Amino acid sequence: MTEQLLQRYFANQVTPDEARRVLDWFNTEAGQTYLQTRLDAQFDELAWLAPAIVPAPDAERMLNAIRGRMEPATTPTEIPVRQLTTWARPLRWAAALAGFILLATGAFMAYRQWYPDDLVRQTAFGKMSTLTLPDGSTVTLNGNSRLRYAPRWASHQTREVWLDGEGYFRVTHKQNHERFVVHLPNKLNIEVLGTQFNVMARQARAKVVLNTGKIRLDVGEQAKEKLVMRPGDLFYADVKAKVYYRKHVDAAAQSAWQSGKLTFDGTTLQEVAQMLEDTYGVKVIITDPALQRQTISGTIPNQSMQTILNGLTTLFDLHITQQSNQIIIQ
Repeated sequence: MTEQLLQRYFANQVTPDEARRVLDWFNTEAGQTYLQTRLDAQFDELAWLAPAIVPAPDAERMLNAIRGRMEPATTPTEIPVRQLTTWARPLRWAAALAGFILLATGAFMAYRQWYPDDLVRQTAFGKMSTLTLPDGSTVTLNGNSRLRYAPRWASHQTREVWLDGEGYFRVTHKQNHERFVVHLPNKLNIEVLGTQFNVMARQARAKVVLNTGKIRLDVGEQAKEKLVMRPGDLFYADVKAKVYYRKHVDAAAQSAWQSGKLTFDGTTLQEVAQMLEDTYGVKVIITDPALQRQTISGTIPNQSMQTILNGLTTLFDLHITQQSNQIIIQ
């Protein structure tokens, strides 16, 4: 079995005969090893998107769906294909296979077929949007951010949302004390106890700042117990670098972006560059490594990327040039 054929299989670019070859190979010892080592990684990356109440996918149904996409409607089906249920760990591998196929073939639209009722709100680069959730809670999304949630929440049901990006939450307290949980990438979860807070969750990094009320953080395997945050607390996690810390900050300054301004308080220029890349989709280059570690404090307008660059240039004596989608800071 070649890697080229496997890649074409996951991209739906194979013939029916090639598809049968791949499926048969998956049932061999070598094929099982391949799935376990490669597909498990994709399963872990996508697991944060799946609601806990969703059952594991049916292996035979998954196989039929794959065969339906691979074979023309007129193709005879007299050649049997071994069922995925003969795998040593069928449901886990079927889920991993599903995750890999969804990622490789357009991911999101195919994923929506499994969870058709969920609502997804996506903001463009540099654009903000305020949403009202089914319970009356509101979320202001920063640029390049995505939020997924159910269109309705029943009484006594846990209110769950999935955030990828940055958002400011104003959570409504319910009479029956239903839990409100924000799921972040890399298995970080926030349990809300009636509050207002700011969340930034991109790739392996996450930053949570509590404005009012109280929240409880579940940082997965990195903590033996859940972390309870108080107003003014900032919690930062970089899962890849294994950097975790908690400190007290000016919470209002941390969420000032939603009111049209950015407030820096001992912020490194490298952090500012990362913010610009995340929110506006540009590539920021700081030519001097020492300049990356330089800290800045102050407030600048946040109406657009250009106003931010002008503010940085004026207040902090920086030379900034823009070439297409690339920003150079000197």
